[in-house]
Amino acid sequence: MKKYQFFTGFFFALLHVLSHATICPDPQTTSLRWGVPPSPWIENPFSPNRPQGDENTRFVRANILVTGYFGQGVTCTYVTPVGEYSIWWQALTKIPARPDNNWIDTTSGYVCVQGITQCQFYVAG
Repeated sequence: MKKYQFFTGFFFALLHVLSHATICPDPQTTSLRWGVPPSPWIENPFSPNRPQGDENTRFVRANILVTGYFGQGVTCTYVTPVGEYSIWWQALTKIPARPDNNWIDTTSGYVCVQGITQCQFYVAG
């Protein structure tokens, strides 16, 4: 049991050192302006609509999807006059700290409905 705790602690420490902070792509200043997700983001296959290039597009929310003890990726959702669409980045993601009031713990992960810059998350790499 102690070996498991050591390796889990070591992995979390390594993830912290190797992670970098990022936010969802801005729909006004990235290739989302033209309806193209910037790399490494891809269109979410479960999105109700495809990315749309529209000047009225706005950020709605970010979700960190969690399985077990680790975040497995992030979805960013935007709204346009046509409806909502989301993009996905599958990456090992750090779980937000409990005192971080921007992220709300849900049954499938974490959700942030604040502004795009307040929904900062950390990915390994």
